Amino acid sequence: MVRHLVGSRIRERRERLGWKQVALAARVGISPSYLNLIEHNRRGIGGARLIAIAEALGLDLRELSDGANVTLTHDLTAAIPADDTEAEADQIDEFVSRFPGFAALVARQKHELDARERSIEALSDRLAHDPYLGEALHEMVSSITAIQATSGILTSAEAIEPLQTRRFQNNIHEESNRLTDLAAGLSTYFDRISDESPARTTPVEEVEGYFAASGFRFPDLEHAGPQELAALIADAPELVSDAARHIAGDILSALAADARALPQAAFLDAAAEVDFDPIALARRFDALPDRVFRRLAFLPAGAEAPKVGLFVIDSTGAVLLSRRLAEFALPRHGAGCGLWPIYRVLSRPHTTDAVVLQTEEGDLFHAHAFARYHPTGNAAVPEIVRATMLIRPISGDTVPTPPVRSGASCRICLRSGCGARREPSLLRPPRGRLA
Repeated sequence: MVRHLVGSRIRERRERLGWKQVALAARVGISPSYLNLIEHNRRGIGGARLIAIAEALGLDLRELSDGANVTLTHDLTAAIPADDTEAEADQIDEFVSRFPGFAALVARQKHELDARERSIEALSDRLAHDPYLGEALHEMVSSITAIQATSGILTSAEAIEPLQTRRFQNNIHEESNRLTDLAAGLSTYFDRISDESPARTTPVEEVEGYFAASGFRFPDLEHAGPQELAALIADAPELVSDAARHIAGDILSALAADARALPQAAFLDAAAEVDFDPIALARRFDALPDRVFRRLAFLPAGAEAPKVGLFVIDSTGAVLLSRRLAEFALPRHGAGCGLWPIYRVLSRPHTTDAVVLQTEEGDLFHAHAFARYHPTGNAAVPEIVRATMLIRPISGDTVPTPPVRSGASCRICLRSGCGARREPSLLRPPRGRLA
């Protein structure tokens, strides 16, 4: 039996065709009174009778069945903010059924808004933490200060020797040219980061672009030696600087070691048995969790595995490596959301932490994190701590634990009443005091 909201869809289609209930009832061999009950959702309908009505109305059966608008209903439900008390959430099915075109328009607008918010998050993170911007602004302030100081001397001094005056004028001229060059460079830089593909100004960003361009897939790693690894980065157009090539080489060496320790065939067979649970896989292969995290994120093309996100930082919060998911915003520079487990494990090396995270858009993710000590290669230098977080989308309606609502970073997070907030959001006026 099909759910009662099918009646609303039948009524909507009949009215669009300009038919009376009597006409449709006659076509499908039922009484007008019974059709009236169906259309007002007072009687269920299914089987041959539903097929007959669909054929009479010129509709595909799926357009009348429950599954026709499940995705659209889910999208509209996710569009309602958690603190909204005015939206008629209990009538979304009815709205989708009666006005599918308008409902689809609202859903598209929500997806476009989400995409714009993710772009704002990325740009905001760059403006707040980009090392190039910080250095450029510092140089501009230095030039302005020098010009101001020199011009102040020229205007306040009563008598200055011609040679000294000439020297001050040259200083102002040089600093003015320097300031002009800095401003032009910043203008070009902002033009570049406003493009769809952000400018990559640091070695870590170059490495991120290199891995993104490859789709995070390196089949040759399964049996790669030093020469093969060197060939992978030798002519990569994304790796402009020597520092970026060095970082990429170190990461590829670690990935090759992961492939040797966790052979693809055996790893995928075991992963399928445990539903790609990274902690269960770490126990199965007696491997460190961060190795399993990387292996899942860099499986070769063709491997039947779910797409995951990866985030690696050191104890300063600096981003060392990331594999981004479109639905889960990761910071390009600086710290992300304080509720992510990756920040908790930094204070507890060699322990794992896991939580279910829910984004502002309503998407759910498993987040597993693990931190450990890394030797520096110098007995006089203490070991450093690095943390890795694996992000796996959750599909289906079953959530294993209550989710934790989180954002990308406090600067652009709309959540209110969060005890982990460290600064007010740019998108919402501050309320009360920070925790």
